[in-house]
Amino acid sequence: MSKNTDFFPIERNRYFYGKLLTVQDFDLEQRYGRQKGQLLNRLALGAGVVCGLGVSASDDSTLLIESGMALDYQGRMVVVEEPLLRKLQMLEGQEELLGHDTAYLCLQYAETDLVPVNAVGADTGESRQHNLTREGSRLYLTAQPPEYRRLLEAEGRENVSILYASQELTLVLSVPSAVCAGEEFTVEVLVVKNEKTPPVQFCLAGESALVDSEDGRVRLEFRESPEERRQVYPVRFRLKARQMTDVDSALFPSGGEIDLELGSHSYKNYVEVEARTRLCADSGQLEARRLNTDNLERHLWGRDLPIYLAKLELINSAGGVFLASVTNLPFRQRVGREDDRQSENNLQAVTTSVRSLEYWQKPDVKAVYQRSSGALHLDFGLPSPEQYDYAVSHGTVELTMPGGLRVNSRVYSEEIAHGLGPGTVDVRLSIEFEDQNAENETALCFGNCEVFKGKASPATPPWVEAAALVYPERGTMRVGLWLHDMVEGNRLTVHYFAQKPERDTSRLLTNRPVSIRVTPEFSRVSCRGRLQLQAEVTGSEDRSVIWSVKEENGGAIDRNGMYQAPELTGTYEITAVSGADPSVSASAFVIVE
Repeated sequence: MSKNTDFFPIERNRYFYGKLLTVQDFDLEQRYGRQKGQLLNRLALGAGVVCGLGVSASDDSTLLIESGMALDYQGRMVVVEEPLLRKLQMLEGQEELLGHDTAYLCLQYAETDLVPVNAVGADTGESRQHNLTREGSRLYLTAQPPEYRRLLEAEGRENVSILYASQELTLVLSVPSAVCAGEEFTVEVLVVKNEKTPPVQFCLAGESALVDSEDGRVRLEFRESPEERRQVYPVRFRLKARQMTDVDSALFPSGGEIDLELGSHSYKNYVEVEARTRLCADSGQLEARRLNTDNLERHLWGRDLPIYLAKLELINSAGGVFLASVTNLPFRQRVGREDDRQSENNLQAVTTSVRSLEYWQKPDVKAVYQRSSGALHLDFGLPSPEQYDYAVSHGTVELTMPGGLRVNSRVYSEEIAHGLGPGTVDVRLSIEFEDQNAENETALCFGNCEVFKGKASPATPPWVEAAALVYPERGTMRVGLWLHDMVEGNRLTVHYFAQKPERDTSRLLTNRPVSIRVTPEFSRVSCRGRLQLQAEVTGSEDRSVIWSVKEENGGAIDRNGMYQAPELTGTYEITAVSGADPSVSASAFVIVE
């Protein structure tokens, strides 16, 4: 690891004639150049990925890390020269992963001493020293979550506090330390969850002397869309400051009440948001305060923090630990110009998903916009490949053999109806014969009968070829035979099998069964708690359902599937009945405790 962790004091050599140069002088020469460059990187550019370093799963136990470069929180360049393919078992820290559902792939600066040589006159008394130092990187895994306060404050967030923390979910609040009276400002909540975490819903409320509101209270409410696929993202709330000046106040002076719903789990608690915010009279005073409070220490915060390249979702099994999913740069540690960061904050986060529709349904798209986070989710419905039903017909045609020599002769039937009506049909023909090798059992030969010619043949079909001539407009056909050898008897029976694709959507829908699946099937909820149920209808274009609670005092459910639990504990059955077919229904069971 590197010992180069201090910027100060900044000193350089002063040369003069006759100066005796020692190892310390040359070390100082190098350190001076490194310190100045690293300090400039840290203050002007910040810390994070400059380019590349994308992480993906090559398979369920292997990570692919692309080449790239990052600046660490010391301003040092961390370079990965070429793509790396690493098994989880090969990475440092892999022994921590067992039993954990989440881990982080971290990147740090590292140095390695190379090329040992003889050291003549070394002041340390050692006979050998390394001649080179290679600057490189260290990749390692950790199951420990970041120190969110240090991480966010190093990225420029202010007044950072943890609202809620569990294995499934972490909520981190940040509030600006100064705002302009009468102007809007942004409060941010960082949401960190796992892949299997249910949709998040929370409300942070309390009295506030800082925010302009009708009742003197602030409510930060957020409901995550079921289509949300991100595991780490910010939720931003726009608030308006009161028209007062020279006032220091907390966002929630008396503490705030957080009400959290996570699937069937409910959580309520009071949280203290200790940091305070200054109300400035105008934008000029706000800028002056920022200049007065700006200092070197603030910009050099978190100098030992790593770069979190990826958040890994893990699957634990008897065979070890495997990858479920990979989230790149979960905490947005990326280096960019200030105007780029500003535009990033103004841009919406756009996610997409695709639903498979029946082939007879029309394509559609649904847009879900979350005003609080500025996130836009587009859900596309695409029809599946068209399906066909087939009408089939079978019959026989008897053809009279010509008299005399029959080798290489041809015989044709009259025009006959194949029974499927006008339109293009597919016709297959077979020759009926008595198989002498099977005690004269009747058999049908499809395709080229010559295949079965020979001493080792298991059958003895006549050596003929059959073909059909179809007339689509009349719904008729003619059958022809080409005789390659003598054929015994006066007649040959030809079987025809005809099929015709149909696109009778109404008939296909009539024959298609309707089914319903309610999720979650089993849930737990507290008394008077709420639970969102979903009904998936297949087999019908009508996706509507009618919700009901079977027990008389089992609570209530609205038409959107939002269930309100009663005050009495117990197990209650929720039923969804198909709007397309009232005979089809499905149930879910809720345990109220």
